[in-house]
Amino acid sequence: MSQLANAIAQDPITLDQGLFKYRDEVMWSLSNPARYLPSEAFDHLLRSIRLSAAVPGYANLTAPFGVDVRYGADTFVIYEAHRGQCIVSFDAPVEPMSFCQGDMLVLPFHTHHRIMAPEHTPCIDIRDLMAKQVEPHVTDAQGQPSLGLLLNQQVNYGGGGELFELRMVIMFVDKQTSGALINGLPGPMLLKGFADKHRSFLNAIHEELDVQRASQYVTQPAAIRLAEALLTIALKEATSQSNTGPIYKGLADPAVARVISAVLKEPHKDWDLHDLVEIAHICRSALNSRFTASVGMSPRHFVSHVRLARASEMLTETTLSIAIIAERSNYSSEAAFNRAFRKWCGLTPGAVRDAATSVS
Repeated sequence: MSQLANAIAQDPITLDQGLFKYRDEVMWSLSNPARYLPSEAFDHLLRSIRLSAAVPGYANLTAPFGVDVRYGADTFVIYEAHRGQCIVSFDAPVEPMSFCQGDMLVLPFHTHHRIMAPEHTPCIDIRDLMAKQVEPHVTDAQGQPSLGLLLNQQVNYGGGGELFELRMVIMFVDKQTSGALINGLPGPMLLKGFADKHRSFLNAIHEELDVQRASQYVTQPAAIRLAEALLTIALKEATSQSNTGPIYKGLADPAVARVISAVLKEPHKDWDLHDLVEIAHICRSALNSRFTASVGMSPRHFVSHVRLARASEMLTETTLSIAIIAERSNYSSEAAFNRAFRKWCGLTPGAVRDAATSVS
């Protein structure tokens, strides 16, 4: 009798002990498939992705055109080049990208960018464009703002030449859940041919999001789960990129991935090397060598990197004092935090906050 048949024939009382095991770890159970737990930290982190809302967006842009775009702090966007091509440029040091039909572009938080054709075309601020094209058409017969009318708007802009058709999913990330994979992206990720490969799935997502638009809701569970699935697939594919950040590079090694997952879950914990060795289940020297080879820095430096990256977010997104941010980042004093932060990014915490304040 096959393994599956044997499992089905077992006494129901013992079924929940697991159908398939690997080194005593339950991989899947007939009685409760939800007991499946991925063995890789990357899969654990993928399962942690949660969105609070997702809305579709559409733009028909005709050359020459240029649009300057900056989204909110909790907004994560995936662009699809549905038809035609354009250039997407970013702030230094990220190089401009050729964005062609069938490609997907993943844009993390705070990614200031410009969509244009041809390159170097002067750009209109997206806020000014929305004010001209969208805002006059989002009030109902009683003069009240209508979410339904807002969601049904499409941007049309340009000089009337070659068409670039852009589809997008604008996602609002639930910051109460782990954002490690999202925050760990080093910058915009261009996935060549992704949209062509997943065409049926993308069409299904947009069909469901259009239903959501018609019903004037941005928090429908089905649409959110589809958007989460799209984000999961895109992030999974992003791991194959050669320019991924340290979090993505390290996730290829299971021992290193366990450490990364633990540190990202509790960045402010007073981690020491002994704690990390216990989590990795390998000796100290092996952890140091494998972690450095995978991530490009030692475990200790990675802990500091994660803390300071979170501190940078607090400096730009909150009004917390630098002293409180230093304390929450597990530094013994504000002076120690200032030294570490300046060594990490070349600027003082005060300079980073001042720059963020001047932009806003």
